[in-house]
Amino acid sequence: MGKSVSPDLSKAESDSIHRHRHVQSPSSKNQGLSVISNSQPDVLNSTLPTVEVTLQRHLGLFSGVCFIVGVIIGSGIFISPKGVLEHTHSVGACLIVWAICGLLALLGALCYAEIGTVIPRNGAEVAYLKEGIGSVHERTGDVLAYLFNWTNAIILRPASLAVLTLTFSEYFLAGIMDDCGPPSELVQMFAIFTIIMLINVSSLSVSAANHLNIVFVICKVLTILTVIVAGLVRVLQGHTKYLENGFAGTTKNPLGIAFAFYSGLWAYDGWNSLNTVTEELKNPQRDLWLSIALALPAVTVLYVLTNISYFTVLSKAALLSSTAVAVTWGEVILGRAVRALLILISISALGSANGTLIAAARYSMVGAQYGYLPEVFACIHSKRLTPLPGIVLQGFIGILFCLPIDISSLIDLFNFAAWIFYGLTFFATLCCKFTKKDAKRVISIPIPLIVVIILISIYLVIAPVISKPSIGLLVATTIMLVGLVFYYPFVYRKMELNIMKKFNTFLITFFDLQRAQVDI
Repeated sequence: MGKSVSPDLSKAESDSIHRHRHVQSPSSKNQGLSVISNSQPDVLNSTLPTVEVTLQRHLGLFSGVCFIVGVIIGSGIFISPKGVLEHTHSVGACLIVWAICGLLALLGALCYAEIGTVIPRNGAEVAYLKEGIGSVHERTGDVLAYLFNWTNAIILRPASLAVLTLTFSEYFLAGIMDDCGPPSELVQMFAIFTIIMLINVSSLSVSAANHLNIVFVICKVLTILTVIVAGLVRVLQGHTKYLENGFAGTTKNPLGIAFAFYSGLWAYDGWNSLNTVTEELKNPQRDLWLSIALALPAVTVLYVLTNISYFTVLSKAALLSSTAVAVTWGEVILGRAVRALLILISISALGSANGTLIAAARYSMVGAQYGYLPEVFACIHSKRLTPLPGIVLQGFIGILFCLPIDISSLIDLFNFAAWIFYGLTFFATLCCKFTKKDAKRVISIPIPLIVVIILISIYLVIAPVISKPSIGLLVATTIMLVGLVFYYPFVYRKMELNIMKKFNTFLITFFDLQRAQVDI
């Protein structure tokens, strides 16, 4: 890994940096960033250029809510119902799992909101593990933050991006092709093409990516409301036989039900997305927690009502035999017009992929600022003022994940790795209760609730390993631990290979990059 500038500068160095003059870039009004002129480059001891850029605070409350909803509502609500029902074995338990998943996502997001106002940085878990657990034991926090950054860059964000673009590709092509459906090779190729297009949009303009996200949110909410309204009409018409005796056959396996939560929580993933852009919120002390408080309950209600709508049409057997629940539902309700639903579902997945790539680039940027990635990833394009290196990195790895097209395996891989670090971040929130008592907290989660969600995180990690061990879980664990091989020489010892220096210098010059300055 290339040597990078750590945000943990001494007080004198920090004061020196904050005295530097802020100058508005000619293009920053359009791109949502500003430029900082650094008159003392030797303080930072880096090979990067001496003019720095910083992401500007351009996200308000409405944009914050849209960002969360845009990332959460993707493909999950249209493909996960089968997985939840498969592991709960009853309609009633299935609906309860969907509601509990919403409550877990809300509680987890509020814990993130608390630590996010105490540590108001982009990058969410990277910063929270580094500075939260690091406030108790510095080296432990540093190692855990590094492992998250490594796992997030190699598995979590790229796998999520691949699932969403593959889903978009499959549904979109099914909507425009004949009844035979698209071949798997075409789905893969179209998914890769989609990622390349998203890379270009996010690389050209921060504002364009944000505005595109808002358009996607409107489309996907209208899609879900269409399903819900149709379902409510059927309930009023008396189509409730599949909802009666809803708890018949409920599973009694407490370990196996963890996979039901995996499927449900996948549909809610993105509840922590706003924390990745904390430094870009106009008023993070208010907008962070309030956006979460508005977005998560709304999504939970939409998801539960959507599942009820499915069961007004499909029996348990029909739903479990369906390869695409929303499509099977649409064939009964909409007939030939189901192709329009396929297009709308594909747009929903595409919007979530767009938000996922935006968040992934911020993770890479903050990780590089802490020294966990080569310093080139701490840069922003000097003219476009977008986090170009992080966008390209995450997009490229996402393309690699598109090659094995087993979506369900990618989901299990994602959830297993994600909940390890979610639990550690909840623990970091608990640590800050004691180590940062005097920090300003707009919202404060009771300690017993934090302990409860930590225990739930442990359950979601351990239960699948005990009940259904798989090669995918072993691969995820191996990839995470392999990251430690690079930690000692390149992060702890801060070794910097000459070839890496030359590589950083070449990329910085070739792509016309400047350092992204921390602005908190």
